[in-house]
Amino acid sequence: MVKQRDIQYFTAKVNGKEYEFRCYTTWTRNGFCHTVQNRTFSVSDTKVSYLNRTWERFTYESALKRAIEKLLKETYLSKEVVEEIRAQIIDGKAAEVEEQCNRDLEKFQNAYDKLSPENKERLANSGVEIHSDGDMKSVMGLMGMMALFQ
Repeated sequence: MVKQRDIQYFTAKVNGKEYEFRCYTTWTRNGFCHTVQNRTFSVSDTKVSYLNRTWERFTYESALKRAIEKLLKETYLSKEVVEEIRAQIIDGKAAEVEEQCNRDLEKFQNAYDKLSPENKERLANSGVEIHSDGDMKSVMGLMGMMALFQ
């Protein structure tokens, strides 16, 4: 059995009916694959394979878009209902992620602003790079400690 990781559920409620999608990631020989299972209809799974990384606003965005588009072809749903599902799941999640990024950026900027010019220079020359939420939290912790000792 293929090991599924990072399982996430996305739901939309349109005209009193709930539409649910189950997403997960699996490793492939050359990278990884995002799979979306429609939990409301018996339609085929949607899979998108990647070699390196995705360029999405949130995890599973591309695969979810394809799965939602598939609803028009493989179900009785109207275009209006499918568009509302897309708006709730894709646009709603993207807006949520953007809001969180803006809050994180504001916290990061506030922590950076508390540093002395010398500590800002040290941080700039440290070679620290931020590639993930974990990296950002680590650097924010470092800036907090630097601010305590200045």
